[in-house]
Amino acid sequence: MHFLPSTVMTRFLEHILCTVTLAVAIVPAFDHQLCAAAGDPPVFARKEPETADEAVKVHACVVGEATAGATVRVAVTFDIHPGWHIYWENAGESGAPTDMRFELPAGCSAPMISAGRPHIDFPTPQIFTHGETTFGYEKRVTLSVPVTLPQVIPSAGLPVKVASRWLVCKGRCLMGNNEIEVDLSKPVSAESASGKELTASLARVPKSAPTTWSIALEEVGADSAVLTIDTHTAHAIKFVPYDTPGVLLETGFMAESNKGEVQGELQGKLRVKLNISRDNSLESALKVAGIVIVGNESSAYSFRLPVPAVAKTAG
Repeated sequence: MHFLPSTVMTRFLEHILCTVTLAVAIVPAFDHQLCAAAGDPPVFARKEPETADEAVKVHACVVGEATAGATVRVAVTFDIHPGWHIYWENAGESGAPTDMRFELPAGCSAPMISAGRPHIDFPTPQIFTHGETTFGYEKRVTLSVPVTLPQVIPSAGLPVKVASRWLVCKGRCLMGNNEIEVDLSKPVSAESASGKELTASLARVPKSAPTTWSIALEEVGADSAVLTIDTHTAHAIKFVPYDTPGVLLETGFMAESNKGEVQGELQGKLRVKLNISRDNSLESALKVAGIVIVGNESSAYSFRLPVPAVAKTAG
């Protein structure tokens, strides 16, 4: 199974090549019923983990109702050893994104980025600034994917193997892999412990930016542009980009508004200089995209803007 690297992966590998320990954790398939106990965090050994499966415990389940044409959710929960962390879909200055892959049974559908690679609903990440700026999760996080069931559910069920991959770090890093089989036709209730945990996770997934906000690209050139964000509020904001090939912040890996009013301006404004490399978009349309975290990270909103083409000047 092939996993596409983040655009920061090469820089990351060069940075920690001498210290990273790669430990592949292949975990046997679990019955879907095990997710009913997902509300109880595991007890980790007091000693520091030596392998990825010691650092991260993974379980998966299906939540919803298995009726014809219904949408259920495949939920994967990562329990992380105290003091360690895994990464968001854009790891930041170093690290590697957490990923999930599966091949759906016939008749099922899910939003896909590419073949076998679903669009994952990531909760708003924590921001780590210990020497480097990275984005991810500590302690426990649930990632999920909506899956629409077929109009006729076969008596044999709808088994699917959910593969996940993550990097867990604390001074050193361990690369982990996991594969769990679940049955889409046998979900647990939304009122179960796993269902309630999924609901809490989905509540922290960034929503679309309000239409009252002003988000625009200005001063667009062949290799640069300026992103402007105005939330029309007094709350400080942070812009955390998605992994957008060909578009990078000119400085740093996130941008923050002023922590107090400056010359009467509200905190909820940002002006971010961008570097644009039109030949490095990995054959996808150039875009500026990310999340805007408002206040103390309790609310976050997402947006995507296409980068317009620039007319070539006559030579």
